[in-house]
Amino acid sequence: MRSPTAYVSSAVILSLALLLTGFGAAAAPVGPLKQAEGDVTWSVQPANTTNGTRTQFEYSTDPGTQVVDFVVVANRGETAAEFAIYATDATNDVETGAFGLLPSDVAPTDLGKWITMDVDTVTLQPGEESTIPFNLLIPSDATPGDHVAGIIASITTTAESDEGTTVNLEQRVGARMYLRVAGDVAAAAEISGVTTSFTPELNPFAFGQMAVDYNVRNTGNVRMDVTQTVRITGPFGIPLAEITPEPFSDLLPRQTVNVTAQVPQIAALFLAFSDITVVPGPLGSAEAAGDESSSETATPQPTDSASTDPVPTNIASTEPVPTDSTPAPEATEAPPIDASNLDDTVDFVPVTASATTLAVSWTLLILVLIVSSAVFLAFRYVLNTREQMYAAIDEAAAAARDEALGGTEKAPAQ
Repeated sequence: MRSPTAYVSSAVILSLALLLTGFGAAAAPVGPLKQAEGDVTWSVQPANTTNGTRTQFEYSTDPGTQVVDFVVVANRGETAAEFAIYATDATNDVETGAFGLLPSDVAPTDLGKWITMDVDTVTLQPGEESTIPFNLLIPSDATPGDHVAGIIASITTTAESDEGTTVNLEQRVGARMYLRVAGDVAAAAEISGVTTSFTPELNPFAFGQMAVDYNVRNTGNVRMDVTQTVRITGPFGIPLAEITPEPFSDLLPRQTVNVTAQVPQIAALFLAFSDITVVPGPLGSAEAAGDESSSETATPQPTDSASTDPVPTNIASTEPVPTDSTPAPEATEAPPIDASNLDDTVDFVPVTASATTLAVSWTLLILVLIVSSAVFLAFRYVLNTREQMYAAIDEAAAAARDEALGGTEKAPAQ
């Protein structure tokens, strides 16, 4: 069991995505954007404490606890800017599982809702920073386990497309916040929505391709990493393929990720059986390729009529360490934390699901039907010919017998 902490142990500052909200007509196309004059670079990080530097907020506490802490917003660019300051809930991207935060137009319902900022906006000159207090009030009925949010500093600038359409460009940078509420903790995963399909090749003797689609949901109350395996077999357990879809890290409670896997070189043996195994584990157990870049690098998030064309990429800095021109914030006392009844003992249990797919090469099936029809017709032809020959022989024999009997009756008596 780990000892409760009131400050960040080690992590990274979150650099969130560009969020575009169009002011033009919903159906109007938007071309490449021209950013308004004056680029701004900034950072968001927890204030230092007497225990050292923090790069994310992390608390372990009981329901009903109140925490007062500080976030530092620093303007590291060469242009003065007004920043909007707010908190919101964390999510996992449905398609990739990457860490993200709710859009600004979606109200938080969990940890982000429990955070109250002392100010809504702050204006900073180049090289200036501001230490902003906030209050975290955990409800007395808060559910045990992990709750995740982020504190965001964003600026909104006007941009114009080549067609003259004006859009609102919101750029966001945030610091992650992890809260473990004391109580019974449990890790559980669920596989749902399993669908499989088989796509044959035109070549009747070539292997086909399987598509496997399913959802993985964190039904427990703790964060987890997830690794997964898909095994495909034919009739009588004939092994056809086994793949390991990309694992994903830090799957938050109550979040769902969709997994789509393409499996080539599958023999068309009429039936294919897909067995899916999802193995949840503690944080750090899955080493997904590109996980660091997906959680730290800003990516565009177009909404409504916003353009999906290239947008300015000189967004806020993710450097958490103050530079010489930006002095470190004054150290503050670590917020008091009481988590005496926190239980970190978690059992991770694998889950499985299966599906059956018709794996047929239609061109091979048509070829088999043609060959079978030809064989059947040939057999019928031979059978009919034989029956006709036998009938002719019988008819000839009967005629000969009748002729012989008739000749005997006409013979004169001696």
